[in-house]
Amino acid sequence: MELSDIDIILAVARSGKISQAAKELNYAQSNVTTRIKKLEQEYQVQLFNRFPKGVVLTSKGEQFVQYATRIRDLLNDLEQDMTDPGEPSGTLKIGIVETAASSRFMEILNEYQVTYPEVSISLVNATSPKVLRKKIQEYEIDGAFISGACVKEGLKVEYEMQDTVHIISKRMDVPPESLCQVSWVVFPKGCPYREITEEYLQEEGLSARNMIEVSTMDNLLSCVESGIAFTIMPCSVIHKKPDEFSVYDLAERFTHTTTTFVRGDDRYVSSALDRFVKLLNQKCITF
Repeated sequence: MELSDIDIILAVARSGKISQAAKELNYAQSNVTTRIKKLEQEYQVQLFNRFPKGVVLTSKGEQFVQYATRIRDLLNDLEQDMTDPGEPSGTLKIGIVETAASSRFMEILNEYQVTYPEVSISLVNATSPKVLRKKIQEYEIDGAFISGACVKEGLKVEYEMQDTVHIISKRMDVPPESLCQVSWVVFPKGCPYREITEEYLQEEGLSARNMIEVSTMDNLLSCVESGIAFTIMPCSVIHKKPDEFSVYDLAERFTHTTTTFVRGDDRYVSSALDRFVKLLNQKCITF
């Protein structure tokens, strides 16, 4: 087996199509097919089930991909370790949940960028901690801010802060007498704040039928500000226009949540990531 075979198997596994993987790797499709067959003959296993519209990993193929991913990650770490000049440079890819993109966070990024101008920062937004966790595991990002409880196996927590969530509505001089007819705006399944909303509604005996699902913070706040719906979020999300909204407390058991910055616990820490984590802890950022 050659090292390039690893990239071929991973590319085919990702796309599910040999033609697409060949295009991605700039190989001839016949070359990719031949290399896969050679590997299967070498290990005397079938790595993919072939179908007219693509390929799917077999159980042995899934095992192969697990090992191949670990080997590729180690090679990436080796390359970074050998080429890292010590002074932060290159690209720093940070995953961030929508609720964490506050002005305070942007101030930290600005200070980091001014201090380390050779680093190019790339932000990857998501509403689900699972999505960000997967991106860390697949080496797509260096670390991520994750809200709510998350499975920490395979992750190293570099920073943690406590936050509180509340019911948020458009500005009202008088609190609503009842929430029975209220619609609620939420992020897609997987968002911890959606889980809190659904749990709260169930406990209060309120209808969860009037759910409006959005994928961006701007759309969520537009729904709330216009009076279409209420939401349950940290107060930090309305920092730009606090006078446009009303905030109501939840029961104690729903109020507290956690935001953490995590990275892969077995991954090489570049100087760019190391300085970012140190700045984060130095400033004790709150969202």
